[in-house]
Amino acid sequence: MAVIILISGFCAVSAAQTNTFTEWATPSTGSQPLHIFSGGGTTYYFTESARDRIASLNTSSNAITEWLLPPSSMPHSIEYSSGTVYLCAFEGSYVGTFNPSTALLSMWSVPTPNSGSIHLDLFSTTQVYFSEATANKIGSLNTSTGQFNEWPIPTASSTPRGVAVGQGSLVFFAELATRKIGMLDTSANTITEWTLPWIKQVEHLKYSGGLVYFGDLGTSIVGTLNPATNQVTGWQAPTANAAIPDVFVSSGDIYFTERSGDKIGVLNPSLQNGTVKTLTPTVTSVPPTQTTVSPTKTTLKGTTTTVTPTITNVSGVVKGGFTEWAIPTSGAGPLGIYQNGSTVAFAEYYGSKVATLSPAQ
Repeated sequence: MAVIILISGFCAVSAAQTNTFTEWATPSTGSQPLHIFSGGGTTYYFTESARDRIASLNTSSNAITEWLLPPSSMPHSIEYSSGTVYLCAFEGSYVGTFNPSTALLSMWSVPTPNSGSIHLDLFSTTQVYFSEATANKIGSLNTSTGQFNEWPIPTASSTPRGVAVGQGSLVFFAELATRKIGMLDTSANTITEWTLPWIKQVEHLKYSGGLVYFGDLGTSIVGTLNPATNQVTGWQAPTANAAIPDVFVSSGDIYFTERSGDKIGVLNPSLQNGTVKTLTPTVTSVPPTQTTVSPTKTTLKGTTTTVTPTITNVSGVVKGGFTEWAIPTSGAGPLGIYQNGSTVAFAEYYGSKVATLSPAQ
């Protein structure tokens, strides 16, 4: 029987330290940036889904470089490691690597046609795990050999999105359409699925310290799943109907974006008790199909533009373990988020901007 523990949170509301928002409009208008990832130092890489571009931002020089991808790519997820950018193209149904120094793009077409490859995470610099939103599969690509493995998700039409590599052979993924989180064990070729209470739509995941972290795009809940104990914990953010698409975990704190709330938030779980429930998972055997694909390579054209940012100081609002900062751009629609030191970088999907939140100087 499921065990439910309901614990009340703190209610005090006060002003927090003033932080600074710095926002850069993308040179390509209406670009709808989705995800952002640190390239080290003051460089960030991000995707421009509506303009078939990947781009970099140097926050010191205010330079944005955009590289035009092949037509109908619609880049979504992006990561960076050891001088290489990794990306998923949803419309193009390919997984790619890009070398910013040489502008060389390598593309591996996913074996399942029109798979809708959408979100990825790295196991290593040569092993990429990704979700196939349209094909309802989880895939892996070895960029050294070109070998794909594809595992079908037991729940039909689950619309997989976020992927997070865990420990050992475990890979976690969000099932956007079915209120589930799945766990692929690549050694046993099994998929474990948990149906989440209170949750409407989980879009992206992060894994840290044995826990899977997520936000709810359909409510204002930030949550964790402990796959070892089958316990899920949920915290209600102060802003109603915030729509939380993405989270980032740092030193136990959970940073998150509020797509409808137009805010950046952070939760310190040690200061805010949540609601805990023990779930009953289902486990299904799922042997993969294996296919080897040769990459297509092309050199991309890059254009660099210096963009004058808008700088705004905003005081955060504290309620219990939560702090929230209102984004200066109205209707920004923040989505992807990444923390680098004391700076939080994020993409403004509707605002077609990339931005940072940092302590005020």
